[in-house]
Amino acid sequence: MSPTEATKTQVEMSPTEGTKVQVLADFVNADLNIERQEYLFQTPILAKWLGDLLTDKRDMPMVHLQLNIIEYLVPGALFIYFIFMKENPPPGYVRHILGFLYVAGNTILFQERFILLLHFYSHRPIYDRKCTFLNNYVNYLLTPFYGIPSGVYRIHHVIMHHNENNHEWDISSTETYQRDSLLCFLMYYFRFAVMIYAEIPIYCFKAKRFEELKEGVIGILAWAFTLFFLAKFVNFWATFWVLLVPVFIAFLAMSFGNFCQHIFIDPTRPESNYALTYNCIDTWVNQRTFNDGYHVIHHYNARMHWSEMPAHFHTEAAQAKHIAEGALTFRNIHFFDVGIYVLTGRLSKLAEHYVHLGPKETAPTLEAIEEKMRGWLKPMKPYPLRTAKKAA
Repeated sequence: MSPTEATKTQVEMSPTEGTKVQVLADFVNADLNIERQEYLFQTPILAKWLGDLLTDKRDMPMVHLQLNIIEYLVPGALFIYFIFMKENPPPGYVRHILGFLYVAGNTILFQERFILLLHFYSHRPIYDRKCTFLNNYVNYLLTPFYGIPSGVYRIHHVIMHHNENNHEWDISSTETYQRDSLLCFLMYYFRFAVMIYAEIPIYCFKAKRFEELKEGVIGILAWAFTLFFLAKFVNFWATFWVLLVPVFIAFLAMSFGNFCQHIFIDPTRPESNYALTYNCIDTWVNQRTFNDGYHVIHHYNARMHWSEMPAHFHTEAAQAKHIAEGALTFRNIHFFDVGIYVLTGRLSKLAEHYVHLGPKETAPTLEAIEEKMRGWLKPMKPYPLRTAKKAA
């Protein structure tokens, strides 16, 4: 081969061609023993009082987070209404800057944390059964401050999504979309954010969940009436910043999050919990989201305590099952990162984050994983699974 031909061959070959993916045994998963970052600071007296009411002391980070959120929302929301309603208010642009800063602070500090608090709270009420208010106020009273209609999240996620498991009756299913297409995501977003108000009641009626139907309709109407009343009779712009802007933020975040979590589906066995989502491990995001990255585990055991997931993932039985089922696992990235890699056509870069769970000698190449992922992005007919089990 001439020097010119050799140079040409080197240029044409990818520097990672034939490279094996990383192996789980080669690193220590920080999720196992990392300090929790779900909350910003502790509120000693109130935290101790609420902590005494917990059914599981491992949920203390949830107590601290709830208190942080209330300590931000109460003075923050009242201040925004105050500056827009006072007799001699500051200039309009100052008020709107303050409104924007309130929303930005609430979003950056608490939006993700709150949604994951709500997520696990909906699966496992954390306080003693006698504490009805404490076990329900997050789902009904705090949700509107994060753009979510009262009571709807539990119905949408626990009752519908987990029972229907991303299949035909799941209105948040990703099966029918070409999941590396931005246009398809925008279509998905429209359905998730706009059609939910009609499709949630319709789903409850079809599934004969009449208690949830009543709860959902009352929650949506009460939420909508509250927004209308505050905007019309109290102050429109204060309501806009405190309660309306978060709606757009929440539904964009939740739709993109769910789309990303179920962006990879094996079309040959979409009924398998190991083939309709994936795990994200050893990432700092797990430290602030109650180990949300272990999504395969969450789908086959939705009531497993969030603190148990990393250790469970590393058990011999769990590892063997993940390997046998061909489940996907990524490291040092989270769901949003995975979605961005996919939607920007960078599957080769995403493959570098893939983790092989078996022995090093059986590790696939980056190209093989890229090909596998590409095959799991194709749209398919809705899988008609209907489960008889109760919601987890």
